[in-house]
Amino acid sequence: MMSSFSGLMTEIWTYKISLVPVLSTYLLFDLPAIIRKITRVAYVPIYFIFFPLGHSDRLYAQYFNEDDFYGVGASMGKEEKLRLRHRIQITAIFSMLFAAVIAPWLCGFVSAFYLLPNQFNEFLWLLIFLKLIILVWVLNRLRGDSRVMAIGNSFYYVLALYAGYLFLVWRGLTKAYEWTHTNLQSKGILGIAAGLLDYAYVDFFLNIVVVSAVTWGIITRFTDPSHIPRKEGDNG
Repeated sequence: MMSSFSGLMTEIWTYKISLVPVLSTYLLFDLPAIIRKITRVAYVPIYFIFFPLGHSDRLYAQYFNEDDFYGVGASMGKEEKLRLRHRIQITAIFSMLFAAVIAPWLCGFVSAFYLLPNQFNEFLWLLIFLKLIILVWVLNRLRGDSRVMAIGNSFYYVLALYAGYLFLVWRGLTKAYEWTHTNLQSKGILGIAAGLLDYAYVDFFLNIVVVSAVTWGIITRFTDPSHIPRKEGDNG
């Protein structure tokens, strides 16, 4: 018993991570988010830091009248709010599709050409670990910065979207890598090309439909007009 435990501790202590391949794949996966971080306009609160497209924080801040520095949201009428809500829904769907379906699928597919299975597992554990740390930080900050998070179930809608995102990233990366790695070993590049359309239809296309519908549902509940703080003197 003691020898087994000692052997396990020795293996853990002397384990060597494939630093360059793992970090390179992490950068490949997070490149859109890095670009977003560099180009985005700084808005507080940060509602959906993970999603790389749309620079959506400004839209949410305007919708919930939380763009205190600019004050655009509070001056909007009901029709303007409705148009903004539709824009938020469309942006959220495209952002979620790219971040939770397209990016993981492409990264898993490409990484299968140069990562060994143990290296892919190292990358996957690192990615999920870092995303969870960022998630805890963002949710904690969001609760303190956003007034709308105290209304109804708004916070839980954001939490549900993040949880779905992490699950889809894990699933997309794993399935794409395993499918590509297995077919690369057994059929080669030509075999992958032949089977790619079938795989894309069964898994990729169906994910797009499901993720679009679920994202629309969550964002629709999150942006319910009743969550918008009323203006002073507004009884409607």
